[in-house]
Amino acid sequence: MVTTTRIYNFAAGPAVLPLPVLEEAQRDLVALPGVGMSVMEISHRSKVFDEIIQGAEADLRALAGVPDGYHVLFLQGGASTQFSMVPMNLLGPGATADYILTGSWSKKALKEAKKVGATSVAATTEAEAFARIPRQDELKLTPGAAYVHMTSNNTIYGTQWKTLPAVGASVWAAGNQVWKGNMGTLMAKAMANAINTHA
Repeated sequence: MVTTTRIYNFAAGPAVLPLPVLEEAQRDLVALPGVGMSVMEISHRSKVFDEIIQGAEADLRALAGVPDGYHVLFLQGGASTQFSMVPMNLLGPGATADYILTGSWSKKALKEAKKVGATSVAATTEAEAFARIPRQDELKLTPGAAYVHMTSNNTIYGTQWKTLPAVGASVWAAGNQVWKGNMGTLMAKAMANAINTHA
C-alpha cells in the first residue's frame, strides 16, 4: 500500500523538510529552470554548476557564520568517511591524535584513526553508558597533539556539547582542532569563534 499523506519524522538523523523545499528539489531534479537538464546531467565544470556550488557555499557561510578565512569543503560520504579522512590528512608520522569519547560515533572515529597512527583517549564516559559529556577537568590532552577529535552532537545517546572544551594553546595555535559536527547544529560559528578566542 502506498502512503499518500505526509508523515512527520522526528528522528535524530534525517528529519522533516518543508513541502515547498521538496517540491522545488523535485522540479529541479528533472530540469533546472532555464537550463532544460537535471543537475545530475550537467557538467561539474559548467558555469551553471559553478553557480550552484558557489551559491551553496555562500548560503552555508551566511547561515553558519563561517568567516572568509576558512574554507568550505563539499566532500563525498558522511561522517563515517570523515573518520578515516581526518587522520589520513592530519595525523602525520610520529604525531598523536587525541579523541574524546562520548558515544558510538566518537568510538568509530577512534577505531579508524588507530589504523593510521598513534591515538590517545583524552576522556571517556563509556563506563557511565555515555550518559554525559566529560567535564573539562577530566580531559587528559597530549601536549602538541596533531588534533583533538570530539563529536559535538551524540544523537544515539542524546548528549551534546553546549560549549567547546578548552584544549590548550598548542593545539589551537596549530589550527588543527577537528570536529565531527552535526549539520543540524551548525557548529561552524561556534568553532570559528572558539578558534579565534583561543588562537
